[in-house]
Amino acid sequence: MAACWDLLDDIDATLCVLQPRQPRRSDLWRRVAVGDLTTVLVEAAPERACPRIAVYGPSSAADPLKARAKGARALWTSARGARANLEDILGCALPPPGAADQRDIRLECGICFAFARSAEPADQLCASDRCAQPFHRSCLAEWLATKEDTRQSFATLFGKCPYCSGNIAVARE
Repeated sequence: MAACWDLLDDIDATLCVLQPRQPRRSDLWRRVAVGDLTTVLVEAAPERACPRIAVYGPSSAADPLKARAKGARALWTSARGARANLEDILGCALPPPGAADQRDIRLECGICFAFARSAEPADQLCASDRCAQPFHRSCLAEWLATKEDTRQSFATLFGKCPYCSGNIAVARE
């Protein structure tokens, strides 16, 4: 049980944690900066030796990291710290604490301009790698619902990105 919180304490001390801003002991997850538009969600659990790792970002940057993260269980070693494990798994150097803040990493929603809205990260991205603007799912759904050229199929809205006018889709909650 203590290993779970030791892991989270190690992440807080050695990596650029974007969320939660002021973690509590009940917050068993951390959203960590990787680079511009790319983050990693690390979810620890007392019953697991290896945390769950999810990569968010535009496909050009995130897809190679996602492929590497699939083998996380085999590469994670409890003898090493969280930073060393994540850098080995992702194959890249991660920014240290305070090296990048929200303004530098461009993770705020392109509609409401907030980093997090009701603890929801802006993880809905424009599909165009040129744009890759992040949005909160709820903000994007509200915005698309107001546009006349938006189509809907079941619970999914299809429309145009507010930034690049490329195709974008979002599932309503």
